[in-house]
Amino acid sequence: KPLWLEQPAPVEPSPPRPLRPSQPDEGARMAPAPGTGIGAASTAMARGRLAHRLFEILPAIAPSQRADAARRMVASQTDVSAEAGGVLIDDVMKVMAMPALADLFSERALAEVSISGVVGGDGVAGQIDRLYVGAGQVLVADFKTGPMPQVTPAAYTRQMALYAALLEQIYPDDDIVTLLVWTEAAQIQELSADARQAALNPGDLPGTA
Repeated sequence: KPLWLEQPAPVEPSPPRPLRPSQPDEGARMAPAPGTGIGAASTAMARGRLAHRLFEILPAIAPSQRADAARRMVASQTDVSAEAGGVLIDDVMKVMAMPALADLFSERALAEVSISGVVGGDGVAGQIDRLYVGAGQVLVADFKTGPMPQVTPAAYTRQMALYAALLEQIYPDDDIVTLLVWTEAAQIQELSADARQAALNPGDLPGTA
């Protein structure tokens, strides 16, 4: 009988962990900013989670009922104060009322969309906050709590570049528009195709999360 029948099967190497652009810089994101304590960082993360939840749930609720629904969601949280929750509700409502984002909050838009694939030979797995597929155009939005910085963090540009690269494989004939939405001041930042391409240079790819 063939010798290979009596030989153990070769051990295959474990595949590398995929890049996770939804967590572009986990260490930096969890570390408190200079001059703040761990409690402040924890509170900021809690506000961020609640903001994403509001953006996910509220668009499906009738506009006249959104404020009450938002207040109930905030009241159910133990790690966000009533005052901070009230400010957050105002921020979220202002963003949802922006005409430039109407498609992303329409009935045809999708929320918290899981996406995975391969970009430049690396596995990528992430979650898109809001996605809208229109006629010849795909809109992608990621919400960032806090004010818009003067310089966009490189990790955020890479995050959106990876999302766009995956979506281009699905919608090769459509324009991919990537938006960072800064909730504190209701500002929209579009990342150009050139900026995204630069972020996908081999030496600039983010590490695994």
